[in-house]
Amino acid sequence: MTRKHRLSTSSMYHIYNRGVSKRRIFFNEKDYFYFMYKMAIFKKKYFIRIITFCLMPNHFHLLLYTEDVAINISKFMKSLQISYAFYFNRIFKHSGHVFESKFQNKVISASDMPKLIYYIEQNPVKEKLVKSPGKWPYRG
Repeated sequence: MTRKHRLSTSSMYHIYNRGVSKRRIFFNEKDYFYFMYKMAIFKKKYFIRIITFCLMPNHFHLLLYTEDVAINISKFMKSLQISYAFYFNRIFKHSGHVFESKFQNKVISASDMPKLIYYIEQNPVKEKLVKSPGKWPYRG
């Protein structure tokens, strides 16, 4: 059974996803930068504000805001993930799914935002990739 991603009238979301079977989705700097480049392109197209994000070797976290939630978040994520999957499959001569699912989302209230930003920024520290969040180049 496929889970429907229901987007409410709230406009702030924690969006996240990971590679199939928790496999890596980013192997080198070029992969991370391609994903970030596509985020920049699609955020303009779909009027998305990226509050913060963190790309990890096998998953990502995005904190997004938009005025038109029902349309923009889904289209933004679909465009972003399909674009990256095409890139990934071409570069790594892979076929099939790259991401475990469509995407996961949680509605975020303004009061939850500081705690979530801290959680997102601490991901590379928790995974012992860097000693401080500012040292991880694939976040913003």
